[in-house]
Amino acid sequence: MGVLDRLGVRKVINACGTLTMLGSNRVSLRVVEAMREVAGSFVDMNELLIKSGEYIAKLLNVPGALVTNGAGAGLVLAIAAAITGGDVDKMSRLPFTDGLRNEVIVQYPHTVGNPYTYFINIPGGKVRIVGSPSGVSDDDVRSAINENTAAILHFQYEPEEGEVPLSRVIDIAHERNIPVIVDAAAELPPLINLTRFIKMGADLVVFSGGKDIGAPGDTGLILANNLKLLEACRLMSPFSYINVNGRTRVFIGRVMKISKEDIVALVAALEEYISVNHEERLSLMNKMADEVISELTSLFPSLRVGKRINHEGERIRPVTVPKVEIKLPKSYTELYIKLLREGDPPVYACECDGNLCINMHTLSQEEVNIVVNKLKEVISRYPPNH
Repeated sequence: MGVLDRLGVRKVINACGTLTMLGSNRVSLRVVEAMREVAGSFVDMNELLIKSGEYIAKLLNVPGALVTNGAGAGLVLAIAAAITGGDVDKMSRLPFTDGLRNEVIVQYPHTVGNPYTYFINIPGGKVRIVGSPSGVSDDDVRSAINENTAAILHFQYEPEEGEVPLSRVIDIAHERNIPVIVDAAAELPPLINLTRFIKMGADLVVFSGGKDIGAPGDTGLILANNLKLLEACRLMSPFSYINVNGRTRVFIGRVMKISKEDIVALVAALEEYISVNHEERLSLMNKMADEVISELTSLFPSLRVGKRINHEGERIRPVTVPKVEIKLPKSYTELYIKLLREGDPPVYACECDGNLCINMHTLSQEEVNIVVNKLKEVISRYPPNH
């Protein structure tokens, strides 16, 4: 009997994507083997953190890198670094930041429906929203910068009308020596995004390791142009002990502990990720999406089903991954999602703008067949009334 059976937990078919709530992504045998290699050994964890970052930076041809225990932890460390600049006394005060440069600028469109702006508050940052529902201008961003500004946090979506794109944000911020932090947690694929934002000049860029990269779900990665800020992140990491006024101190990153197994897993996953033919991956996903559409339309000719076209600013990431969208009245979308999850095996599908979406990102060919059969059962049982 396997461990999930002993726990009474069922495996599910994930037709939603690399969601944290569904276990992020699959982990390959190569990554598992890397974890197994170090599991029975001891290492100096600070050395492992430093050396792994140096190795990743060389692997990706970027100035600096740091492994974290998730993209969220990476954002918190990045904000903390911008507030403190690596000053030990300031680091010791967090999250109490009165008198420090603690404001973090975020564009209004990036705050709509976005729970992750809260991460700014964890190390004591204050969110300063610029712009309005009618849009954001260069001057809005420029005029928001003041003596209390610690950083600009840019949530990387494809630019929408009325939003200042990252390239302009970087120019404006660097005119005033303000760092730009980019949340690119789910911006892979395409592979080019792994280094694109660093090449544009962003100071720190944060990725999730557990999404398309294929490392365990509790891993993340900071890439850096600004090595001073990256070192500040490392100083506040779980393995940093510094003497402050005769006392050994740990800092805000102590609660963000990452294991030796996770660090080497991320390294192995990145090595594998940059060697994969991503065009073939995407082609296979599109082929599976086409199969789902063909099967459903042949059986249900009146069903409005097609491949979801990702519009600019699409918040269901990553935008390059094809999704099958079944246009339904909202009540039917909710019913189908409920019935699919109650099946055996449970199929987790998601809602896209009120419609039912099947995401190809985390499905195997065998699972696609199961999803199609389950959809046929549900639709036959409860035909949609358009």
